[in-house]
Amino acid sequence: LDWWHADRYCEQCFAQLLFEPQDSEQASFSKLLQSHHIRGSVWLNERDGVLHKPKWRRDHVVPVLVFGDKTDTKYVKVLTDFPALPAVTACAHLQWDTRTQEIATIFSYAVPAFINEFQLRGFVDEEGFVRFALIVHGHHSPYLPVFRADGQWHHFCVTWQQENGTWAIYADGKRRASASGLCAVGPSTPQAIYGLGTFIIGQDQDSLGGTFRDKESFSGNITDLHIWQKVLGAEQIEKVRSCWVVEQDLVFGWSSNALEVESTVQEVTTQFLCPGVVQEASPILRGNLVHGFSYASCLQSLPFICRYRKDAYWQLKKAQLESSHSLAGRVNTLAERTVIPENVFTSDVQDMNLSVALGALDVLATVLRKGETPVLESSDLLVVLQFLKQVSDVEVQDGEELEMLEQLGQYYVEVTELILEEQNIEAWSSVSQVIRGPMAVVELCDRMVSHLAPLLTAGRTKITIQHGNVG
Repeated sequence: LDWWHADRYCEQCFAQLLFEPQDSEQASFSKLLQSHHIRGSVWLNERDGVLHKPKWRRDHVVPVLVFGDKTDTKYVKVLTDFPALPAVTACAHLQWDTRTQEIATIFSYAVPAFINEFQLRGFVDEEGFVRFALIVHGHHSPYLPVFRADGQWHHFCVTWQQENGTWAIYADGKRRASASGLCAVGPSTPQAIYGLGTFIIGQDQDSLGGTFRDKESFSGNITDLHIWQKVLGAEQIEKVRSCWVVEQDLVFGWSSNALEVESTVQEVTTQFLCPGVVQEASPILRGNLVHGFSYASCLQSLPFICRYRKDAYWQLKKAQLESSHSLAGRVNTLAERTVIPENVFTSDVQDMNLSVALGALDVLATVLRKGETPVLESSDLLVVLQFLKQVSDVEVQDGEELEMLEQLGQYYVEVTELILEEQNIEAWSSVSQVIRGPMAVVELCDRMVSHLAPLLTAGRTKITIQHGNVG
């Protein structure tokens, strides 16, 4: 598997991805690799846990600029000396204010020779999409739909290059529009974007650095603006969307210190969860041990070994041997497929999507609710926890059905409540080396709840999910 899935697989099996073996373990480790006919490299765990967050959920704390209503006063100036730009990419995260359909200027870059030198504008169309248009040297691309006007955070990038006047607009990692010929000069060579101009966020400049009009101003929130003097490729744009900074050819990186903020523009710090694939390097151990410890791209598929603490391993073995598999049997019979495996040492490698998770949780909640076995066996508790781990790692796509998401939260909390009933104290004690008590459930709920963020809107700022003693 790739590093991320290998790491998650081991965690779901109550183990950890192997750490780099100590010198004293090298011989037995070589034997282990040989017995499984592994000659190449294997994945290792990062000792400091830097890579431990799942790839689609990086916490990112950033300063956000809040542009309230449209005004002719609110602006933010970027304090950077811009070079001439034969090629440019500008990216940011933004929340669009959906209350108005008037054109809004996200940013404008002006130079003495050309006020509309480089600009991005947008408006909400009648179908409920935000449409963007790019302006270079006063020439205007058509307004094209880029993302839904749903009040959520969206990531965008715009690119342009002098050669052929080629341009593109990306939103949420996907290319939404592209063409060539966007430049002021006719058949002769297009001009680079001039340097040493004034870059303003939130307003259209009708004179250098000023003369703003409220009708054309931006209303909403913006953060994470970065500008490069080159065209970023799709893979790099995906990295940027995942809140990783591409340092090469970066002209402006997002920082409060590099901004002049007009006094009525509010600055807040927020934490949001970055989506997308993070193409990081992960540690590997070369199979022959001569070259030892090294790094490789996390996205390639390599063999891996899950490592158990001895006490946890024996407890798992004991639970497995003494199990009647009755809970797994009933759940799988009702679902007419394998929802929870009977063997706690093997978990399904497949990624679980929202509808699969919802259907499976529904069946599990139904069986537990009926309470035909009011007291859970140790192995029952373990397979339920294993399944809850899988669900908490489900990747929620943009535009998923919100009703399904809410139902997922309801079932999840109900299942956790049912396994925390008082009669299951003995089962919890018997697996104490594997699962360090019910706080493990709190952590799982915490992970799962981060998926429910799309349910919160301006009109619904709070959600309560309550089942018995869990809420």
